[in-house]
Amino acid sequence: MKHLTEGLTFNLERCAEVLDSILVGLNEKTRMSDYVVSWNEMSPSNRAPLAFRDRGRIIVEICQSLTKRGPLFTSTVLEAKKEKETAPVVFFKMHSPTLDIPMRVEIPLRALIKGGQSLEGTYSVYLHALICNDGREFVYYGITKRGWNKRFTEHVKSALADDSRRLFPSKMKELISARVEHVQRECQTGPMLTAFVSSICAVGLNEDSAMDAEEYLVDKYSLSSKHPNGLNMIPGGREGIKVLRKLSPVGGTSLTESDDREALLDEYLKTHPHVGRPNPGVAESWNDPAYAEAVICGRENRLSAEQVREIRYLAAMGNGIDRIRELIGTLDDGQVSRVLSGRTYTRIS
Repeated sequence: MKHLTEGLTFNLERCAEVLDSILVGLNEKTRMSDYVVSWNEMSPSNRAPLAFRDRGRIIVEICQSLTKRGPLFTSTVLEAKKEKETAPVVFFKMHSPTLDIPMRVEIPLRALIKGGQSLEGTYSVYLHALICNDGREFVYYGITKRGWNKRFTEHVKSALADDSRRLFPSKMKELISARVEHVQRECQTGPMLTAFVSSICAVGLNEDSAMDAEEYLVDKYSLSSKHPNGLNMIPGGREGIKVLRKLSPVGGTSLTESDDREALLDEYLKTHPHVGRPNPGVAESWNDPAYAEAVICGRENRLSAEQVREIRYLAAMGNGIDRIRELIGTLDDGQVSRVLSGRTYTRIS
């Protein structure tokens, strides 16, 4: 629990006491806690996805609030029958006194119960969601081997210091600033932050599994060139590393962790001021059959499927046609412009 909540402002010892008490009570009624322990101790190759038959998703809520007498800790067990996810989860909830908004951290219950593997030296995949007053939810996925919340603290510092042109810290700055204006009763008409959620999507992963998970989640939910509310400027996992190495060769650096990739992307954006926010004109969804790649890209003097995808990524980051041609190595500017206008390679996903 300390490993997964490092850097949070919760009273961890008190939260652990409350969680333990509620799990004991839950176990006396349902034996669910014992089942999670047994599931943890199984070989990964022999166990089915963690779920309780004929039950919805079990959510344990632990809320830390401030009262005149000091911190108050309450706990609740909920059953979300319509929730898509099945694995039980713990919600750590609190209220930000500065911004006057609710904040929540979601951690898989299995990671907090005995029987599981040690998390030291493993990777976690996390999600940060910025929820606005206009109903939009901006999402960002990342991967880390160290305290995932340390990365969030660094994102906040980067946003408030105004030294990053990446989408996540810049959007955070915009929404927090609007919220501060609202709290101070100043004129505020644009979107503002009304809630913040962090979720640990996966824990205890090796490098390959973590990279695969991040690549999948970013592509499906948060790649800014495909999703209007996505804050990941490059693909996740190894696809993102390929894009970065094209932009700025870095020798033998692994770039496995998101913070290493973000630092490199920050440096690139500082040295290329023409690169800006994603261009919505190229934020399209490509869902054509895979066999089209061989048909379309197999002839001489044609772009490869990888080149087509990279052209779209680079354009979404704000690169001009000349720069894209230099990075990709295309025949002429016309090849790039035709891809971006949708006149060619429209079946490449």
